Amino acid sequence: MLKEYSISDIFPELPEQILLYVCPFEKTDQSRLVWPHKCNFYSIIWFTSGHGFNVVDLAEHEILSNRLFLTSPQQIHNWTYHRNVEGYMLVFDKVVAAQLGIDFSSPYVDVSIDNIPLLEMVIKNILCKKPDADIEIDLLYFYSLIAGQINDGNFDPGGVNTLFREFKDLVFTNNLEIHSMDQYADTLQISLASLNEICRNFSGSSAKQFLLHLKIAEAKRLLIYSRLNISDIAYRLAFEDASYFARIFKKKTGITPSCFSGKYRK
Repeated sequence: MLKEYSISDIFPELPEQILLYVCPFEKTDQSRLVWPHKCNFYSIIWFTSGHGFNVVDLAEHEILSNRLFLTSPQQIHNWTYHRNVEGYMLVFDKVVAAQLGIDFSSPYVDVSIDNIPLLEMVIKNILCKKPDADIEIDLLYFYSLIAGQINDGNFDPGGVNTLFREFKDLVFTNNLEIHSMDQYADTLQISLASLNEICRNFSGSSAKQFLLHLKIAEAKRLLIYSRLNISDIAYRLAFEDASYFARIFKKKTGITPSCFSGKYRK
């Protein structure tokens, strides 16, 4: 059986409650790891220099400068690289990925030249913060810069990731108007138990809780990047009313929608 690592296994010096961490890749101790292996978290590895190969679920991909490798939980991965590689490593828990609406459908992304300065700015801003600082918004912005370059057709481990993405697509295609988990499962032609298992594997939560995570992630995006008011956002995301939306949002994020908007909206 393959060894499975957690964030605390990779970075034993960090507090166990850390769900999101960023560091220079060359400062990670890769020699302690058993290869190949699995991880129970998401990772983005940005190689700024160096050469070699990255193997994800038995598919080999060349390591090139300014290529970002995207790995989801439970994927088998391996490295073959020279010692002169440099770059950055972003790791985050399933809960963080679910809350921010992050999902990988490709093994890598080649960074466009125009995006490099912005990506570097985000990384350097994160590295200036303490390990326990709130950097979710930085990660969300970083991901938004590369999301448009991810080609859904390049990578699909065993079809399970496809069902997970189809569930997400179905949620937003129907404008979050479907409330029955059985209805989602029937549309995907799988059992509710299978839908819950898929969601737990990729997000760490049940289908119902993942749906709520998606709503909160979308609410964060709308609060930051749109000019909709709180009532409009509550209506768009199919909450009962603005006050109920505000209570749920604060419960999940620790801050009210209005405070969140005032803190992060540009």
